[in-house]
Amino acid sequence: MIKKIIFYLYAHLIGLIKIFSFQKKNIEIKIKKPIHVKINNDDVKLHKRLFDFYKKLKLDEINTPDLVKPSSMWQKHINNDYKFLVESYKKEDFDNFSFFLSNFGNWNNYLGIEHNNLLQRYSKNFLLKSFLKNEIFLKYFKIWKDFGYTKNDLNKIATPEHGNQLGAYLDGNFVTIGSFFNQIISNILYQHIKEIERPIICDLGGGYGKLGYFLTKGFKKSCFIDFDIPEVLVLAAYYLLKTYPKKTCLLFGEKKFEKKDLDNFDLIFMPPIEIKKMEENSVNLFVNKNSLGEMRGETAKFYIEKINSCSKIFFHMNHNRIRNNFENNEKSLISSEYPISKEKFDLIFDYPDLGHFIYTGRYDANNDIFMNLFKIKSKS
Repeated sequence: MIKKIIFYLYAHLIGLIKIFSFQKKNIEIKIKKPIHVKINNDDVKLHKRLFDFYKKLKLDEINTPDLVKPSSMWQKHINNDYKFLVESYKKEDFDNFSFFLSNFGNWNNYLGIEHNNLLQRYSKNFLLKSFLKNEIFLKYFKIWKDFGYTKNDLNKIATPEHGNQLGAYLDGNFVTIGSFFNQIISNILYQHIKEIERPIICDLGGGYGKLGYFLTKGFKKSCFIDFDIPEVLVLAAYYLLKTYPKKTCLLFGEKKFEKKDLDNFDLIFMPPIEIKKMEENSVNLFVNKNSLGEMRGETAKFYIEKINSCSKIFFHMNHNRIRNNFENNEKSLISSEYPISKEKFDLIFDYPDLGHFIYTGRYDANNDIFMNLFKIKSKS
């Protein structure tokens, strides 16, 4: 709490300094206003399909094995911050469900998938808005350029606004705080699968589909499979179906998930237990950002052992030292405890994630998120 108060005061001070510094930016940055949008009538058919999808997920959730149920931390998060969405299911309230889909990027509660609360608070005060422009978005832009990009490449990080995402317009290109490093990461991973004509890409706990968007946009053809809990999975399905309306899509409950679906569908959204159906070496790239470290240890082990079998490349970003503590003395694993097969995979890199240092501008051990890439050993 003390750190948050200090940072809040610091943000006001830096925001004031930046207003009078007349620093040459060479780029126009406009912060998006955090206002709710009305439901688009053109989306009603899609919303109804997704409402049926969500209801099937919730019904199936009753029979979910304890092994793959969310940790107590995430269950509390769902009960509190996703309450509006859950209540729409319980009350069969399609209008509220539709409103939530249309505005989840600008929701009053922190949903754990984007920086919506920070952007809401900091965009209503001219000092904090100055801090957002200069110390967040401009700083991210400069770091992004250090990876070899220029202003002419802004279209590469331009991000869809579906769900009323909050962020900023950089020379007219909309980006969220997460756009920069998701694009950087996706480009790094792209180099390892770019020769594959139609890659199979899986994401475990893929949030609202932001990384999935960047991973797939470089391919004319691909199959993206997202395994996640119902409340988040329905958001990803909405976001990516809005982004790619012409792609073929399989939602859980519309038919039984089978091996041949990897050839027949471009987008597939399934509850986590369906990962059991993935066959050996059937996935070209499997990714996980942060969620393995938010699971109970036995749950993370179950998923990683399955990923060992089905994937040829495995990328994850999780804690190296700091673990989460849950109810009943249960704990998360740190990355060194993940049972990743040393017989099957070579470790390609293990680096700290720079995106988590942006607020301090320096290495901060409390951020403790490292990126790891494992690749199947060459048979030669």
